[in-house]
Amino acid sequence: MSNAIQKVAIVGRDADAWITALYLQQALAGVQPAVDVVLIELPAELTRQDVFSVIPAYKILHKVLGANERKLLKESKGHYCFAQRFSNWCGGAAPYMHAYDRFGFDFNSVDFYQYWLKAKANGLQVPLEDFCLGAAAAKQQKYVEPERAAKIFSRASCGYHLSAVEYVQAIAKGVMANGLKRIPAQIALVNTEGEKITSVVLADGQTITADLFIDASGTEAVLMKAVEKNNIERWSDWLPADHIMVASAPVLNSLPSFSQISAFKHGWFGIYPLLDRTAINFAYSSKEVTPAALADLASVYTGMPIIDVTDVPFSAGARKKSWVGNCIALGATAVSLEPLDAVQLHPLHIGLSLLHELFPNNSSAMPEANVYNQKFFSFMENVRDFQIAHYHLNKRYDEPLWDYVRHMAIPDSLKHKIDLFAARGVVSLNENETFLQENWTSLFVGQKLETTTYDPLVDVLPEQELIEYFQTLLSNIKNEIQHMPSMQAYVEMNLM
Repeated sequence: MSNAIQKVAIVGRDADAWITALYLQQALAGVQPAVDVVLIELPAELTRQDVFSVIPAYKILHKVLGANERKLLKESKGHYCFAQRFSNWCGGAAPYMHAYDRFGFDFNSVDFYQYWLKAKANGLQVPLEDFCLGAAAAKQQKYVEPERAAKIFSRASCGYHLSAVEYVQAIAKGVMANGLKRIPAQIALVNTEGEKITSVVLADGQTITADLFIDASGTEAVLMKAVEKNNIERWSDWLPADHIMVASAPVLNSLPSFSQISAFKHGWFGIYPLLDRTAINFAYSSKEVTPAALADLASVYTGMPIIDVTDVPFSAGARKKSWVGNCIALGATAVSLEPLDAVQLHPLHIGLSLLHELFPNNSSAMPEANVYNQKFFSFMENVRDFQIAHYHLNKRYDEPLWDYVRHMAIPDSLKHKIDLFAARGVVSLNENETFLQENWTSLFVGQKLETTTYDPLVDVLPEQELIEYFQTLLSNIKNEIQHMPSMQAYVEMNLM
């Protein structure tokens, strides 16, 4: 094909750039005619304190990259994460676990949550999360071995905490070993014809041409700002954090199976265990507290000695079009999401997956862009709604930030989800969802969204059978956990 893509130029830095480079190397290997990939690497912005927290779906990207996950975890001082424990989002209520697992299993084609609703109405005092193997194991700091997990009532899986600098270095090492052409540089000029980029001029005067350009430069958007203006939809009215503070604390003596996500007066903070330290993230509103004041209070909030504090401005939002002309924005160039819910690298994962599906076969015309833009933005809106729900359903009273987000108008897409779940405990999933029914149920129940009625089909099961069913399930979960290694023991055997 005379107009086939023959050269791809990636302009970017850090994880977005290096992972994209490795992904394209793997995806385009063996394509004829051969596609040349070049990385124009901008100066890094990651700090030693940065951490990536990723959901289990990210393993799919590692598989495509051909990565040895255990080796990658070791090199990046990484750690397993089977759940996120949310504290202080609902006033004095007990923390809740959002585990990467299901609740019980469906019976007579009715969701388990409906049976739990009936039992709760009849006096059951056992929390829903106790019927989730992943949550129960995380509470007891266990490692869930996939080959041992009871498949009939569990899909337990884990995400990861990854020390960002070491993780990117490990990825870069693999990319360079595969023969990537890399040019460390700054961009002096982006040459365009309409929406098409014709070339980029580097600070040393060198000109780079390509058929397809990837912008992985983060919020700097070196390429995208040359081809599209006023293209960003701001989400800061719903996601109020305008600063992200990162820091480190000493390694924990006994490694937990979860990350800790705690709300506080001015925002929230996350505690992410790693093998050589504990990473800390604060997402907060600088209208409520100054960076200097929060840095002084960080140790008080976390209960840990804090060192190496770094603070950067932040604004949530997404590009309405991430593919313009022959330029595609990936990762943080395309969307800015709070590091809540372990989605820092998720936009990159989704973007690369869609690019694999829709890689253009003609350098002169790229109609794939329309489908890509619609799907990508839809994915990001759904993740945005999941994050907004944490804020909107809070039960922290008499605090300006939390009172505001509890009463704010929310997107219709989220309002419909909340209204339906409150009415009958059903999760209405949209197209292009990242978080599935069990994730939304965990969030809604954990944030005390009350459901008024349960599915009448539940009444088909006699009450005594329902009691026996619950007892058996709890007994099976207890038995499974007894045979699991502690997280500390598993890590010492496999990562140290």
